[in-house]
Amino acid sequence: MNFIDKKHKLDYLIALITNEHTGSADELSKNICVSKPTLMRYLSDLRKLDNNIGYCRYRRSYYFIKK
Repeated sequence: MNFIDKKHKLDYLIALITNEHTGSADELSKNICVSKPTLMRYLSDLRKLDNNIGYCRYRRSYYFIKK
């Protein structure tokens, strides 16, 4: 995967998290066409960039935690 593809996938991931419409990790990884370990790495990368990301089991969605 080249840089442009990864950037597009990260931008789409951020949009889904912002809208709180991600689904479970399995659903989200299929939605952005990456493996589950790659999705977890993307989430880890976003967290390293000082984004607080949580997961709501009730809504089954990732979300940004407001500071």
